[in-house]
Amino acid sequence: MDVFEVGRAPGILTVFLSPKLRYIDRAGEETVRFLEESGAGVSPFGVLLIMREALTNAVLYGSRHEEDSRVRYSLSLDAGTLTMEVEDDGDGFDWKSRTSEVPDITSESGRGIAIMSVYASGFQYNEKGNRLAVFWQCE
Repeated sequence: MDVFEVGRAPGILTVFLSPKLRYIDRAGEETVRFLEESGAGVSPFGVLLIMREALTNAVLYGSRHEEDSRVRYSLSLDAGTLTMEVEDDGDGFDWKSRTSEVPDITSESGRGIAIMSVYASGFQYNEKGNRLAVFWQCE
């Protein structure tokens, strides 16, 4: 069964979704709404770019479109810091072996860390590599 559930609380947006690429646009709409309502003062372009990159990776590689898996996406604004978290049910990946160098222009993947390095204040993975947290210092 497909799932796209949105939860809202003051300063918090939480989305649970089935691993389907079609839900990324809906998550983007919820993100724009959250950023407008919260007055976070960060570039929507950078947040949306990283959100799309992270959710695409979670759907394609983390959850591998498996029907019984879920992806959790959240944004929270607290004490001048916007935090995005993306977590999937997958096995994770070896993020320690990746660098912030941009891959060859002909490569079809591997740009996520370079993108986050440019458009966010910071980011970190959990040890397993199936949860990403991205941070922005708000204006």
